[in-house]
Amino acid sequence: MTTSVDLMKKICLTGSPAVGKTSLIRRFVQDLFDDRYLTTIGAKVTKKRLIVMFPERDLIVNLSLMIWDVSGQKEYRQFHQMYLRGMEGVIAVADLTRKSTFAGLETAIGLADRTGTEVPMIFLLNKCDLADPSYDELKEIRTMASQHGIPVLVTSARTGTNVELGFEKMGRMVAEAWVKKKFGEPASLIPPPADLRVPGG
Repeated sequence: MTTSVDLMKKICLTGSPAVGKTSLIRRFVQDLFDDRYLTTIGAKVTKKRLIVMFPERDLIVNLSLMIWDVSGQKEYRQFHQMYLRGMEGVIAVADLTRKSTFAGLETAIGLADRTGTEVPMIFLLNKCDLADPSYDELKEIRTMASQHGIPVLVTSARTGTNVELGFEKMGRMVAEAWVKKKFGEPASLIPPPADLRVPGG
């Protein structure tokens, strides 16, 4: 007999200003894109529902993702810890056209570590429609992601490339973390969240 469970989980998008966090959320939730850049003031919350299947357990998870768009502006960084409190997943976003934003990925790891809990995380390297870096150019990110077991996807909010996949992977990771906690399943029995996917990989 299949069991259905309703869950509500908070995930946060972090990253430098103008990396496309708001645009990624809009593409995922509304399937829309807008060229205009609108600064996020503090944090904005959007809700999206996903269904995550666990056929081996005859389990269906009706997952409501509360997606927090956390401002990357310097004046709001003092509030980051407050915005991130209670989060159960992190999507760290960088801009492929600006290597300076890659540092925000490492910052996201530090913010998650300070929560004192293991928080699922995924890296989204956005604006792949405007840049096509080589596999070697992303070596530093690949190494960092591998060391921390973090999946990586290149995305484009403009074209929709890998956007839905990225959010769905995060939803799956969050649901898997809940299953592991609920049923005490060893990590080895839960499939890895995603393969490392970067250009040329």
